[in-house]
Amino acid sequence: MPKKVLSSACRAITTDIKNNYEPGDRYLTIKEIAEKFGISIQTAQKAVTNLAIDGVITPRPKVGIIVNIQPEHREDLSDKKIIVISNKQDGHFYSSVYEGVKYNVEKYGVKTEFLLNTYEDTSSLGFGEFLVSLDTDGIIALSFFNSALPFYHCMREGRDIISDTILDNLPTLPCVQTANYQHSYEAGLKFAARECRHIFVLGNYQKDNPRFRGISDALGKRGTDISYLCLSYPSTIGLLADTIHGDTSQFGFFITDFAAEYMFASICITEGCFPENVLAYDAEDELFRFKGLRKPIETVAPSFKQLGIALSDTLIMKWRTGSFPQPLQKKI
Repeated sequence: MPKKVLSSACRAITTDIKNNYEPGDRYLTIKEIAEKFGISIQTAQKAVTNLAIDGVITPRPKVGIIVNIQPEHREDLSDKKIIVISNKQDGHFYSSVYEGVKYNVEKYGVKTEFLLNTYEDTSSLGFGEFLVSLDTDGIIALSFFNSALPFYHCMREGRDIISDTILDNLPTLPCVQTANYQHSYEAGLKFAARECRHIFVLGNYQKDNPRFRGISDALGKRGTDISYLCLSYPSTIGLLADTIHGDTSQFGFFITDFAAEYMFASICITEGCFPENVLAYDAEDELFRFKGLRKPIETVAPSFKQLGIALSDTLIMKWRTGSFPQPLQKKI
C-alpha cells in the first residue's frame, strides 16, 4: 500500500482518538475503522499495528482496541444545534440515523432536533427558504434527490447543510453517501465464494439501480443466474415464499433495502424457515436481530447509525476548523 495512504490514515485515526476518546475507552473495530476513514481493511490493520507500536492504542484479544493517550481539549459547541430532516418516511431508517447523530455530538454539547419533511415541492426555492428559516446552525438532509436549487440557496445564505445523497449537479454540497455499487459488488463476491448458483435480489425499487448493477457485475461473468424480485408486487411475495421452501443450499438472497429486509424476515417467520445464504445491504444496526429468526441478517454496508455518525462528523469538523473536511463529497 502507498506510504502516503497509510500515514494519512494513522494521522486521521490519532486525531479521532484525541478528539473523541479517553484513556481506557474501547476504540472502533478494524472494519469500523476502514468504513469511517474510507480505507481498506488491510490499511486499517496496518495503521492499528503502527499506532500500537507508537503507544497510541493497545489491541487486546477478545476485548478490542483500547485507547492509551490523553484527549486534546474539546471545543465547547453547546451553542450549536443540528436539525436532521428526512424525506424518507421509513422510521427504521431515519430514527437510526438520528440516533447516530445524537450519539456522536452529545460530547460536544450540540443540541439536536428531528423533522420529518412535509414540504411537497422539495425542488423549489420555497423549500430552500423553508430550510433557511429553521432555527438551527446545521442541517443534515436525508433522502432528498431533486433538491439542488434549495440546497444551493441554503449554502448561499450561509447555512451549513450536508446531504446523504450526492447530487451531481451540485458538486459544492458536502455529502456522505454509502457506496451503493461498491458494497453490492462485495456482496456478489461473497456469494461467489459460497458457490451460490442462483441469486435472488430483493427490493422495492426498480431493477435498474446501483445496488443491482453492483451484484450483477460481480457475478455476471461467472455464469451465475440472477433474478430481481420487486417486493412491491403481491405475486412476487408469493413466489419468494415458495422459493425459500425449496433446496436453497445453492441459492443466495441479497436484500437491497431495509423495507425489503423486514418483508423478507416476516415471510421467513410466517413460513417457518430461513435460507442459509442471505445478505442485506444495510440495517439499522450491525447487531440487529429480527424477532423469531435464529440469527441476525449479515449486512455489507455501514449501518444507518454509522451513517449518522459520519454525517455529523462533517458538521463538527466544519465548526471546529472553519472548513468542511476533504473530499467534500465522499462515499463510505
